[in-house]
Amino acid sequence: SGVLVLARHIRAATHLTGALRGRDGEKLYWAITSGVPSLDRGRIDLPLAKMPGRDGERVRVERKLGKVAITDFVVIEQIGDQAAWLALWPRTGRTHQLRVHCAAIGTPILGDGKYGGIDGTLPGMDLGAGLHLHAKSIALPHPDGGTLSVEAPIPDHFRATMRSLGFNPEAAAERMAELQAEEEF
Repeated sequence: SGVLVLARHIRAATHLTGALRGRDGEKLYWAITSGVPSLDRGRIDLPLAKMPGRDGERVRVERKLGKVAITDFVVIEQIGDQAAWLALWPRTGRTHQLRVHCAAIGTPILGDGKYGGIDGTLPGMDLGAGLHLHAKSIALPHPDGGTLSVEAPIPDHFRATMRSLGFNPEAAAERMAELQAEEEF
């Protein structure tokens, strides 16, 4: 769920593609994970590759053949060691990067059957169905100058799970302000 940017003409498409390739844009995702990362904040730097498998193509951590894939993250809130609400900043744009990176550090995204399997659930909790990954915002240089900034509201299933787990959506603004003050992300 979340933000999606589409170009209406070739000039805009060329500009936006260049901005994303050049890392001029800032993309923020929110995820609710099963488990909590070992650090409150960090960088996941694991190369990824699309690999064939019996269930079709799948993206995997592949140190020899993989392409560079980097994700920065911060734990916004957590419930003991059961679940976490993460802010994720993909610094590269690989297919399924956030899903694979979260699973690789032992905190699969809730509802991610493909990469999290049974670990992408919280046993004993009746949480909303669906993948709990949300493209919260994007900021890119606009083709005509200035910055294009777009933010998407939290979808119903995500908000319901946040409520069930006791996460406070206002906590994100406070946590992000702390990070900006530290100028780390």
